[in-house]
Amino acid sequence: MGIFLQRIGFILLLFIGVSSAISYGSLWALRQGSFYKPSFLERQIESSAFDYIILGSSTGLTTLNTQVIDSVSGKHGLNLSMDDTSLSSQYLMLQHFIASGKQTPVCILAASILDYDVIDHVLSGNDYRFLPYVSRPYVYDYYDSFSGRSAGLAANSLWFPMLGVGYYNAELFYPSLVSLVEPQKRNRFDAYGNYSYPITTQVSELIVSRRPKTLQFKNPYFKKIQDLCAKYDMTLMVYIPPHKTLAVATGTTLFPVINHSDILKDTRYFYDDFHVNRLGRQAVSLRFADMFAGF
Repeated sequence: MGIFLQRIGFILLLFIGVSSAISYGSLWALRQGSFYKPSFLERQIESSAFDYIILGSSTGLTTLNTQVIDSVSGKHGLNLSMDDTSLSSQYLMLQHFIASGKQTPVCILAASILDYDVIDHVLSGNDYRFLPYVSRPYVYDYYDSFSGRSAGLAANSLWFPMLGVGYYNAELFYPSLVSLVEPQKRNRFDAYGNYSYPITTQVSELIVSRRPKTLQFKNPYFKKIQDLCAKYDMTLMVYIPPHKTLAVATGTTLFPVINHSDILKDTRYFYDDFHVNRLGRQAVSLRFADMFAGF
C-alpha cells in the first residue's frame, strides 16, 4: 500500500509540475505577442505618448476609428477598447496603460450605454485577457475584488497558473501557441486597435423614434476612472455611441460629453441595436473628428 501511495503521489506531483510549466509558458508566450490588447499595448505599440486614447467595450472598439479621427484632427490616438467588457475592465485597462509607461492628456470613454448605471459587478467575459499580467498587483487586486468561481481561479493563478489557463483553455493556451509562431498576429483589431462590423443588410429605413434614456453615471467604476484620470492629469471625455432604439440624455455634467446616441437616422448604418457597421463607423468617426479637432 505504501509503494502504491508513493507512486500516486509521484504521478500527482509530476502532473502538477508539468501543468505548471505549460501554464507558465502559455502566459509568458502571450506576453511576447500581440494577440490580445494588454500585450498588444506593451509589445507592439512603440509610442509612449498619445494625444488621446479610447477605452470602451465593443461599442468603443467598433464605433470610433482612430485612423479617420487622426486624419481629420491631426492628432495621434490609440483604441484600447475590448469587446465583452464593462467599466471595471476599462478601469483595469487604464491602469495597465499607465503601468506600461504610456501617457495621454485625453481619455475618451466609450463604454456600453447601459453600463454607466450598473451597480452590481461581476468579472467580465474577456477579463481573462489580463491573466498574463496577474503577477502585477493591480491585476491581481482586480481579480481578487470579485466573487465567483472565474474570479477566484483568475486571482489564484498568481500562485497556480494552471487554474486560469485550464479554465480558459481555448482562450489562452491556443492563442499562446499563435503568439509563439506569429507574435504580430492580433485578435480582431488592426494596428491602431480598431475593428469594424460588416455591412449585413442593404435595407435602408428611416429611424423615426427612439426611447428616451437618461444616464446618471452611478457605476462606482466610473468614479474610479475619473479619479485615476485626475491623478495623472488626463481629461476624461465621455462618448455616447449611436444606438438604434435609444436616445440618451446625460443632463449637466462636470466632464465633457459627446452624445451621438441619436445622430444616425437610417438603419443602414447599424449592425444591430447597439453597434454600427462599417458605414456607421465612418460616418460617426468623421463627425467626432470635427468636434474633437479643436478640443
